[in-house]
Amino acid sequence: MPPCVLLLESRYPEALAGLVRQAGWEAVCVPAVGEVEAEPEEVRAPLERLCRREVALVVLQTGVGTERLSRLAERLGLADEFLRALRELPVAVRGPKPTAVLHRWGVRPAIAAPSPYTTTELCQALANVDLAGRAVFVQHYGQINAPLRAALLQGGATPVDALPYRWALPEDVGPLQEAVRALVEGVFTALLVTSRPQVLHLFQVAADMGLVEALRQCLNGTVAVAAVGPVARGALAEQGVPVAVEPERPKMAPLVQALRAHLAAVPAE
Repeated sequence: MPPCVLLLESRYPEALAGLVRQAGWEAVCVPAVGEVEAEPEEVRAPLERLCRREVALVVLQTGVGTERLSRLAERLGLADEFLRALRELPVAVRGPKPTAVLHRWGVRPAIAAPSPYTTTELCQALANVDLAGRAVFVQHYGQINAPLRAALLQGGATPVDALPYRWALPEDVGPLQEAVRALVEGVFTALLVTSRPQVLHLFQVAADMGLVEALRQCLNGTVAVAAVGPVARGALAEQGVPVAVEPERPKMAPLVQALRAHLAAVPAE
């Protein structure tokens, strides 16, 4: 039988599942993360400050978050001023996805974090900018990025936080519960993780089921755990789970390729 691989991907499940099937494996996709868009009033204050040019720098961390900010600005009647502000103020980005969104709008970032595009690289890039006594608009994603906020405060800046969407468990956690049981029972050969909240939610559901230790044990045993990059790897490490596979480039296709190489090198039992 071909290896059975568990995917927790929510945003691009079919794309990742297709890559897994092309490798000759069975893909079981159980989305572990829901995204709840903010109400317009939740981001009105930071967006109005941005539109009034009351900030010295704009920090955009994700492409999806940037697009959602635009939609929320439109619902607040601020769409034109939002785009004008981005074109007139210096913008820092965490990676290629917000950069791609900005390019569609005719905006070129002034500061870009290098690969692998984590908070660490973003903070390092911002450390070269004198932000003491200045306000900085920050687009967060899922939850407030506490390390980034702390770095800005340490540099003397005042973060103006905007959270256009929050992470949440899926409305129906039944499939995730079944996935936990299947992991513990040894059904899966490998687990692919592409984000931090996937790990948090997997272990949250396992805790509610009283299966945290059993889950941790299986992920330290026969299941090959693959993380797309350092953020996902860090989340797994916090749960006491070592990563067997991590690609050089934090992308889906290299992740599957790295898992293929790993499984090919593991002697068949």
